[in-house]
Amino acid sequence: MSSKEQIYDRYRSNRTQDIVNLVFLFYMSVVFPIYMHDMYFDITLTRATVFADGVIFYLILMASAIALEVFMLSYYRVPGPYFYKDSKVIAMPEVWMLLFLTANFAAFCMAPDKTPAWTGQAGRRMGLSIILCLALMFIVLARDCVVNAFVYLCVCFSSTVSATIAILQHFGFDPFSLRERVVVKQKQMFISTFGNINTYSSFIAIVLPIFVAVFIFSKKLWERIVSAFMIMLLGAAIIPGKSDNVYLGLLLGFIILFYLAVWNKKVFEYFFGIMLMAAGLFVLAIFNDIYSGSQKHINGIARGVESPTVMGAFVILMFILSAIFFIFRKISLKNYEKVQSKQFLIGLTIFLIIMFVGVMIWGSRSKYAIFHFNDKWGTYRGYIWRRGFDLFLNGTPLQKIFGYGNETIGSLMKNNYYNEMVSITGKKYDNCHNEYLQYLVTTGLFGAISYIGLFFSSMIYMIKRAKGDAVVIACLASAAAYAGQALVNLNQPITSPFYFVILAAGIGFIRYRDQGFGIYNK
Repeated sequence: MSSKEQIYDRYRSNRTQDIVNLVFLFYMSVVFPIYMHDMYFDITLTRATVFADGVIFYLILMASAIALEVFMLSYYRVPGPYFYKDSKVIAMPEVWMLLFLTANFAAFCMAPDKTPAWTGQAGRRMGLSIILCLALMFIVLARDCVVNAFVYLCVCFSSTVSATIAILQHFGFDPFSLRERVVVKQKQMFISTFGNINTYSSFIAIVLPIFVAVFIFSKKLWERIVSAFMIMLLGAAIIPGKSDNVYLGLLLGFIILFYLAVWNKKVFEYFFGIMLMAAGLFVLAIFNDIYSGSQKHINGIARGVESPTVMGAFVILMFILSAIFFIFRKISLKNYEKVQSKQFLIGLTIFLIIMFVGVMIWGSRSKYAIFHFNDKWGTYRGYIWRRGFDLFLNGTPLQKIFGYGNETIGSLMKNNYYNEMVSITGKKYDNCHNEYLQYLVTTGLFGAISYIGLFFSSMIYMIKRAKGDAVVIACLASAAAYAGQALVNLNQPITSPFYFVILAAGIGFIRYRDQGFGIYNK
């Protein structure tokens, strides 16, 4: 190896870009989820500002780091790609991100009032300015990105802080006086460092699958031990969220994890990880029953989760399944691995589809409200979804393709359905409470399709290249969980940026790993 190659080889192991990426990931995993300006009163604007400022600073630093890399490649005449292209253009997540950004520019042009469409001030601050930050950040971070133990510990820290505050508030303690100025009837609607309980539940849905994935797939004992603790803590922290959206998110995240666990012969670890989460829920359910937690659930899945009997039975079930697969593996490792096959996954998929159809048919004939879609369904999500589709269908051909404009739901509902909305729901809506419907109305078919395309292209990209890697699988499961809860939740600058960061980090890590940078330097 020549002296030039040796110098460049040392540079590959200690890249300036890696330092910049680690600083940004620290910022997003520690500073961003915790920072508050005026408690809950301006939390949406605060997080939007903190995110935008962080991205701008990140892009400036990264531009300097990339310039240094270009210089190193040119000066030392060492062949190396400026951008790692490893798939067909149409399959690259960055292309779908650019299409989504273009769709938002088109929607901005369609908006009657450009200022709110840029700032998002008429809705949840998801205007074109934030979308632009998300897109640029995604493209740069996905280029290549180091994700190491430091990042993992950062996520542990912020998750622990957020979950602990939520649990304390649940039992009537408010250590940082976050609820002090909130009116009594609204106190239970705001929690932790995330404000609205739906937003907090979104965060739990994002981070919990990360720790389950690390517990299952990490090759480091200390990471698995720490993850076990985090799984139990975050499992307990589900109850204070008082929102069913977390269960929908976790369902999709855990389905992804199950398939990957079977594929990688780690079914025992999977069921044990779920048991740890159930144990956390069980413990808090007991405390909640004894000490009467301050946030009581009214209905939904959460009512069953709050029951010590139900959660105790679930813990026992997960323990039995874990024990069966553990004994099976010890008795016959070959057969244990053989059972976890492609044929098993196909058969399971067919079975689950049949079960889903059966449950839907039974549910439609039952008395349970969750199976009967009407205006009151999902705390009036039925109403806003119905009117959201009406807005889309009643639009002009141009509006159907490009939308009405960023964050225009509030004005559209006010202008078209105000009296009806207030009379039926008793409140005013500025969001469809379904991200996919929200983008369909505000950015049209162009925006909705490109947004969904970004998700699927990113997931397929990571699944194909996961190689049983804990980092990649954690990003996969977390992103899937966010996409699941997005069906009944809204896009906002408090947790939505995590989704784009996680997708980009997963893709960027694969490219970082496969190019042999840093700790993977050959």
